[in-house]
Amino acid sequence: MQGCGGGYAAPIMPYQPPVPAFNDCCCQCGSPCRYRTMRARTHGAKIFSALSLEFEEDPTCNSEKLRSIIEENITKDPTISKRAIQKAAEERLGSKVNVICAKSDFSYVAYTETYCQASSGEVTCYAFKPQ
Repeated sequence: MQGCGGGYAAPIMPYQPPVPAFNDCCCQCGSPCRYRTMRARTHGAKIFSALSLEFEEDPTCNSEKLRSIIEENITKDPTISKRAIQKAAEERLGSKVNVICAKSDFSYVAYTETYCQASSGEVTCYAFKPQ
């Protein structure tokens, strides 16, 4: 005699935490910016654990709201710009935002899904929501 459920047990898939997306870029350098996310590949109705790289996003900006905030608050002074952008972004987006601004070349790697890099004159700023 079988117990409840007719003896069929569904396979248990081990939990795999999501792999964070990251943005790898530099300002004024020859290397192209990259944005990568890792997602499980699907084939028909089955999901395999093999991960694939996706390059769907704009590697310099994937948030028009953040682009608008940067463009409205960027000045000739990187220090004033970063503070104004962070304040405006946190007020309008309702979450923590990190901001980097410089007049010269800078390079970064950030774990984020929401980001934007924009320039005005000599100043370039990069803002992103931390994961």
